[in-house]
Amino acid sequence: MKVICSLVSLTIAAALAVPALAQPKPKTSPITYKCVDSRGQIYYSDRLTPECGQTQEMNRQGRILKKDETTKPGAAAKPAAAGTVKAKESSESQRRDRALTATYTSEEEIDLARDRSLAIPLQAIRTSENRLAKANKQLFELKTQADRLAGQQKAIPPHLLEEIEVKQKEVSAFEAEVQQKKSYADSVRARYEADKLRYRELKTAGK
Repeated sequence: MKVICSLVSLTIAAALAVPALAQPKPKTSPITYKCVDSRGQIYYSDRLTPECGQTQEMNRQGRILKKDETTKPGAAAKPAAAGTVKAKESSESQRRDRALTATYTSEEEIDLARDRSLAIPLQAIRTSENRLAKANKQLFELKTQADRLAGQQKAIPPHLLEEIEVKQKEVSAFEAEVQQKKSYADSVRARYEADKLRYRELKTAGK
């Protein structure tokens, strides 16, 4: 009887053990992701999520496998967006070419248009240069007075020092103004020069 009971006990134990052995182990990813979201918060997960802005892949021992930027939502649309931008740029370039050939009949006309566009900027430069020359002359006279007093070992009046300082600032402002207006005139020349070169290319290609 004891033998039979022992066999029964072993049979029951084996029956209970079989399901446990046969039950498949839950699948776990060997990779853990260390994620940093848009708010700078760090969390760990076994899968990537759209909120994960930056990620590091780690194994189960915590060793970093690689460091990489994940593809953010909307990134897949970038090539299409880039293609759209290029198409718009090409369309705009063609529009400018048509306007160029429709506006001018020769390179000489482009030069004349350039000169007309430069008339006002060049006049403004001359006006600013005259004001700068006048301010420099006044500053020279003020400094001459100060040098004369210093040569006579006399104290330079505070109002004279103040006038010199004010005039120096005025000269600096006029110098910056002249430089700014000259830079604008140079940009106008460069734009018309580019138009003339492009016009020449279009006319040469059309022959």
